[in-house]
Amino acid sequence: MSKIKDKIARAKSLISIKTYKRPLVYVILTMVMINLLILTVAAFVALWIDEDYQTFIDAFANGSVKWMLTPNAILTITNPQTLALAVVVLITGLVLFSGTIIALTTNAIKDYIQKKNSGSGKIHLDQHIVILNWNSKVPELVSDLLYLESKEVTVMILADVDKVLAEKMIVNAIDKAKRETDFIKMNVLVKKGDPLLKSDLDDITISHAKTILIMNPDQHQEIAHDMSKSDLSVIKIILSLGPIQFLYQPPIVVEIKHYETKEKIMTLSRVVKSLSEHKIMPICFDKRLGQIIAQTIIEHKIEDVYLSMFSFQGSEVYMLKNKTFEECLKSHPYAIPLSQNGNNLYVLGLNHEVIHKRSNHTVEPKKLQMKSLKSKVYLDVYILGKNNKLKFILDAFKQYEMMHGSHFSAHWIEEENLEHLVNELNQSEKQSTILLLSDEHQDDDALDANVINHLIYIEGHLTNRNTHIIVELLNPKNDPIVKGFSIQNTIISNKIISLLLSKLALYKETAPFYENLLTITPNDYNEDTQSVSIQLASDLLKEKFPISFDSKKQLVESIYLALHSKMITIGLYRHGQLEIFEGDMHRLEKVTIQSDDQLVLIQI
Repeated sequence: MSKIKDKIARAKSLISIKTYKRPLVYVILTMVMINLLILTVAAFVALWIDEDYQTFIDAFANGSVKWMLTPNAILTITNPQTLALAVVVLITGLVLFSGTIIALTTNAIKDYIQKKNSGSGKIHLDQHIVILNWNSKVPELVSDLLYLESKEVTVMILADVDKVLAEKMIVNAIDKAKRETDFIKMNVLVKKGDPLLKSDLDDITISHAKTILIMNPDQHQEIAHDMSKSDLSVIKIILSLGPIQFLYQPPIVVEIKHYETKEKIMTLSRVVKSLSEHKIMPICFDKRLGQIIAQTIIEHKIEDVYLSMFSFQGSEVYMLKNKTFEECLKSHPYAIPLSQNGNNLYVLGLNHEVIHKRSNHTVEPKKLQMKSLKSKVYLDVYILGKNNKLKFILDAFKQYEMMHGSHFSAHWIEEENLEHLVNELNQSEKQSTILLLSDEHQDDDALDANVINHLIYIEGHLTNRNTHIIVELLNPKNDPIVKGFSIQNTIISNKIISLLLSKLALYKETAPFYENLLTITPNDYNEDTQSVSIQLASDLLKEKFPISFDSKKQLVESIYLALHSKMITIGLYRHGQLEIFEGDMHRLEKVTIQSDDQLVLIQI
């Protein structure tokens, strides 16, 4: 008896497991069995009450089954009892079989719609941009891609994020970025999932990705020496990508918090066999931003130059293969040479197509008399707020001081000492700069709270008009909020990072140029190559103004030669507006430099 009970228990368990794993199959099989049972019983009853049926098979095939499948067959039945039985079979079949099919079909359609709305299920994509993880930079990053050269681009986001909320944030960022200029058709897909799970990665067809960006989840807890929870997360994702066989060998751009993590990731790419074939680019954006902030304090217009170069609108940095600096300057009307990289050349131009166009520039350069470049700066800086960029800001000041003989007095101020600082500045009337750094450890809805709080106090109590205020914001939505304050510069960190991320991911060959551009490091001649300098025309040129040129390239080449081929002009500031030289620069047109123009130069 106990054996029978055990067998029954095992059968129940097996049925329960199969039901749980495949409920739809179980329901269908159950309904089929019930219908077969009804048809069998009906066949026996028909055989008993109707002499026209000779065997059970006859009653089953030409009786109950026929009544259920072909309802018109009951019209030929003359036996009243058989007719009643046929009607019962027909109605039962309609209720159980047809009703079940309709219900299952309706439920399947509902599940399909819910699955698509939630972003679950496999999505077949090709040559798409994949973003793994979510943080506040992602919406800005997506909006930056509107101005890509491609006619159409698909962005696939896989992260543990609410799909509806993420899509709303992206739409807001895109709407804010829209201009009257035409932009590409972009498909943005969001899938809630875990980038560490192979099944979720397969669902977004990651093997066919053109570019992969691993975003830092902005979890600042320290879990080991020189290791934050955020950086551990991106390292795990990198390892999860190792076994994947990519079709297009996409660059994998990784946002990291600690500069030490870069070495860890590069070590992984060497020692882990599955990663050795992948192009992994770990970027410590806090270091890059620290350097940008330091340079903005020294020259507040420099941020606009960087944003213009990082943006996909207007001119961008491209690589020309097997070109020399002089050849590009003379024969490429749509490109300004910036830096030689072996046999290749980094240039500034509108797009990939026009930079390759050639024509002979017939206008000879003008001979210009130049004054000596002014690079020494004496500056007192007071920093309120603390984040990962602080160290890199101070390091950038030290490097600049070593190269240019400048002097920076940089002090980090405790928040409770703000009142004392303002009183001291009011009494001295000296030239100084206050830098307000945003606290990145705040929740998303409280980002930049400390900056806004400090601004309110400073605006109400600072009377020294020689003190300039520069603020760093993490959330771009807060930019219009602080516009009413007396701020010299607003540095939107997430905007800069998102732009730079896009550049490095989509144009990986330009990574060395941006690395050098944003690094303040002296070479053997104590010069910082590829550094940006903004010089007042009257301080630079020993000429009578305005100075007229017959083309933009004549202007560029004339200043290039006058500066002994050490710097190149890419544009100028006029009435506070940045103008980057672009288009057909060999075209004959009058171009002038006014005495109050500021020339934008890049060290070669």
